[in-house]
Amino acid sequence: MKHDFPRHRYRHGKQKKGIDLADFSRMLEKVDEIELRKYDALTVKSFLAVLYWTGLRKTEVHGARSHKYVLPPTKGPGHKQPLIRYTDPIPGILKEDIMQKGDMLFITAVARKKGKREAPLELWTDFPYVNLIVEQRQRTPKGQRVWPITEWDSWNLMKQIDAKKYPHFFRFNRITELCANPKMSVADVCSWTGLTPQTINEYMERSGRFIHETAKKMRERYEAKPLTD
Repeated sequence: MKHDFPRHRYRHGKQKKGIDLADFSRMLEKVDEIELRKYDALTVKSFLAVLYWTGLRKTEVHGARSHKYVLPPTKGPGHKQPLIRYTDPIPGILKEDIMQKGDMLFITAVARKKGKREAPLELWTDFPYVNLIVEQRQRTPKGQRVWPITEWDSWNLMKQIDAKKYPHFFRFNRITELCANPKMSVADVCSWTGLTPQTINEYMERSGRFIHETAKKMRERYEAKPLTD
């Protein structure tokens, strides 16, 4: 059965306040309280864990079928009639895309939307709930998706867990946390997320990192040379 996403996908608005690990833990506890018909708790919890730690787009994780979209006519040079186009199918993360070497987990995920990611993401296996990702990968048959969840179901499950949240929120949350860390360079965050420096700078601005660094520099300046009347 075909499902259409609701017209107002962000009914409560786009969430601009991040969550910490304690908040995320409560979200995982909520999985045990909702009705799971098509998926078991490990599938859902590990799916949330990989979104939380990596900040990947949901379709980069669970994949997506090709779908049709229409380019409207242009006023200037271009096409005068609507053009029908089809997106490329996205395989999602397969079992072979996740490798464990010692205490590190390597996750290969191709960046979407013209993004660029040259190497696998790396997670320490002792991070909270990364063990769920490992368990889900271990029980996945060779050549199969680790998270065989539909795009619609990923939305629906998230709304049952927290009505104000949506899968892409975890991407915003991870990128914002990375950008707020003064030890992270723009190049570091670009490499992890597949985003452009311009976009990362916008995230850094929203995270308050530049203002915080400016305040620290002002503090250092006036400690060295105090203001005089």
